[in-house]
Amino acid sequence: MRPILKWAGGKARLVGEICSAFGESCGGTYFEPFVGSGAVFLGRRVAGEVKDAVLADVNPKLMEVHRVVRDDVEGLLKAIAELPQEDWRERYYDVRDAYNEGPWEGTEHAARFVWLNRAGFNGLYRENRKGKFNVPCGSYKRLSIPTDEHFRAVSALYQGVEMVVSDFEPLMERAGKGDQVYCDPPYVPLSATASFTAYSKEPFGPAEQERLAQLAEQVAHSGGRVVLSNHDLPLVRHDLYPESRGFEHCSSLDVTRAISRSGASRKRVGEVIAAIGPLGAAA
Repeated sequence: MRPILKWAGGKARLVGEICSAFGESCGGTYFEPFVGSGAVFLGRRVAGEVKDAVLADVNPKLMEVHRVVRDDVEGLLKAIAELPQEDWRERYYDVRDAYNEGPWEGTEHAARFVWLNRAGFNGLYRENRKGKFNVPCGSYKRLSIPTDEHFRAVSALYQGVEMVVSDFEPLMERAGKGDQVYCDPPYVPLSATASFTAYSKEPFGPAEQERLAQLAEQVAHSGGRVVLSNHDLPLVRHDLYPESRGFEHCSSLDVTRAISRSGASRKRVGEVIAAIGPLGAAA
């Protein structure tokens, strides 16, 4: 089940590898503190690997979209249908301006978010320092929005799922024995000039990366299992997720990044999927 939203760094193509890193279905509660488009949750739910779940993200505008898909999918479909279709390129900046005026809650907000996600450049979500969405119009031949049936299928998979706006720390502190956590944080940059570390106004730097790794160990020692994704760099393998602290390096993959403006300059970059737990007496 593919997600409704496009998302920079989305994991729709890696769901199989991530599921393998967990090793088994979740017998407790499944947590995702960096839910993004929800690709991993949807893949695991369809496969019957997840029942109880808590999905979270620090971006309240994104989480409101997931909530509306869960709670008012028919209203959302109607609101999207009322947005520009044939003349979408000419109307793109009108819709973007209306989105930036708010309010950033409810069905109309969710419809604009989905529309801009599908009409904007590469599905990128980016805000300026004032918190305004500033992604330019995409160069697609046509506006491609998922079918009504797709929206309804995703909505059905979201039923009973807890959705919260939260930083990763309080969410991970809830996880314990029998629980599973998937973490897809903003990645460690490949270079000092390639630091796309946030899609909201808050940065995600070295201190946050280290804190996330420490919390993953904490969950593992409580009897849970955590799977994490990041760039496949020595810093990630040996400092953040070292085998000496119980981490397993389950997969190393080359993934094409689609953020650059020129398709010819898009490059394949290494990613690592790491896992830890359960560890210790609590396991």
